[in-house]
Amino acid sequence: MSYINPLEETKPARRNFRRRRVIIKGLDDLWQADLADFKLYSRENRGCKYILVVIDAFSKYLWTQPLKTKSAVEVKDAIDKILKEGRKPKNLQTDAGKEFYNQSFKSLMKKYDINHYSTYSVTKASIAERAVRTLKERLYKEFSLLGNYNWRRMKPVDVTLVKESALLSSAYNRPKIAGKRKFAVNDVVRISKHKSLFDKGYTPNWSTELFKIGKVQLTNPATYLLNDMNGDPILGSFYEQELQKAKHEDAYLVGSDTWQLL
Repeated sequence: MSYINPLEETKPARRNFRRRRVIIKGLDDLWQADLADFKLYSRENRGCKYILVVIDAFSKYLWTQPLKTKSAVEVKDAIDKILKEGRKPKNLQTDAGKEFYNQSFKSLMKKYDINHYSTYSVTKASIAERAVRTLKERLYKEFSLLGNYNWRRMKPVDVTLVKESALLSSAYNRPKIAGKRKFAVNDVVRISKHKSLFDKGYTPNWSTELFKIGKVQLTNPATYLLNDMNGDPILGSFYEQELQKAKHEDAYLVGSDTWQLL
């Protein structure tokens, strides 16, 4: 059942806010992977349309592989080539794209005993996404200087096991205290629709459907697990900025364009 409240649904929704830190135990504990799209310049790069970007989340060491397509087999082979260099992660985080979720990729992860996973957050593999952005920024500077669109290699930061303890101390030596939780278990909420930056501001920002807080996770900042009104769990966790407490639960949708009060 969908519950209507125009004042709640059109309330502005925040998109930029502090999220949980990615806590990493050390070198090769977590890698992230993403694809950089360069389809427009494939003719100048021997038909390659994408760059596979793999980054060690701790050291920010970067690997790249050119791809002509983002097919399951080609992406799997590119990851395999990187792993054959000698290093491998305990965990690999990607988005939920079909290039990463298929039988070929699953078999590769099993072969190297790697825990592959995705999150249901809007930001997905945030470190890899930021690396792709940095890579593109630097490449486009080179494109402008050289007058062509040929790719150039980028030198990664050299972080080794010798420097691991110093970097760990630098990254995590200032503990942050979690603030007060905004929502409690069984609170009824709406979910932000996560519209893009240039969507119309006067269209609804929040879900018509209502949900209940199922669990408050003791993260910093706090995150919440939700259930639908039938008690079934919703995939993923949510920040408080992605939730709005429903103040009026007594209006609901009847059909596609009619609503009434209880």
